[in-house]
Amino acid sequence: MAVRRKKNPRRSRRGRMGLRLFAGILLALLLVVGGAMLNAGVVRVRRAELELRDLPPAFDGKTLLFASDIDLCGLNTAEKSGMLFEQLQSLKPDILLLGGDYNSASWLSLLNRGEARQQSDAQGLRQRADFFRYISGFDAPLGKFAIAAPEDADQAALAQQMVEAGVRPLFNDRAAITLGGDTLWIIGVSAETANLNAAGNAFSRDDCVIVTAYSPTVLPVLVTSEAHDGGRWADLALTGHTHGGQARLFGRTALQLNRQEQHYLSGWTMENMLPILTTTGVGCEGVNLRVGTAPEVWLITLKRV
Repeated sequence: MAVRRKKNPRRSRRGRMGLRLFAGILLALLLVVGGAMLNAGVVRVRRAELELRDLPPAFDGKTLLFASDIDLCGLNTAEKSGMLFEQLQSLKPDILLLGGDYNSASWLSLLNRGEARQQSDAQGLRQRADFFRYISGFDAPLGKFAIAAPEDADQAALAQQMVEAGVRPLFNDRAAITLGGDTLWIIGVSAETANLNAAGNAFSRDDCVIVTAYSPTVLPVLVTSEAHDGGRWADLALTGHTHGGQARLFGRTALQLNRQEQHYLSGWTMENMLPILTTTGVGCEGVNLRVGTAPEVWLITLKRV
């Protein structure tokens, strides 16, 4: 006669509790990842009204749209970014400034080698070309300007794509915007090693100069460099590259940032009477997830003191 073995009720309960705990952890993880993906996909429009001492009268009340770190990658396609700028057109900015970093390699492509990696890089360059085609119709009456980051590949081709889209490349270069006999200067800093002291010598302290830099790394030199007649030559500094840390928890960030980038992580600061904005950017590095920070563009209204 076969003997039926009794089940251990305690062991059965522990098994069910373990499964429930695992399911709860998995659900919580999915909710966190899903929330991070949703957060990364919604670009906020931040607004600021900024008084500049040297702003010429003709530029009083003019607006500047600053968008950096487009970082085409994964879900952030050229088409999606193009649609974003279609929506931003309703802001009717007078000036458009793009702050570099137009592609981002996905974490998966970074793990690939050889032909697969080359195909991914080529696809990224095609996405970048498509992005500039999408924004070719963006209207900014006083001009569209853009810098490049060191990570932006094939900068000769990038400059050509910008020109074809009606965007003025400012790769360690400057441009004068003239309105009603007044002049506003835009200078682009694309490399950490740019000689900002030499750039400052090209301006007087009464010139109104907006500096767009790809990274906060250049800021310590910028805030201490002087115009050819002495004193501060820059009136506003705009920078990006940090993504605000992208994933920020308990004071730590997922991205590896240097000391200056950690110091100017995001938002507005004032140093040596120079207003500085570090934007968290539009896209993401590697994967379209954001925790503790959000994608953004800035609409800045320039006011005369």
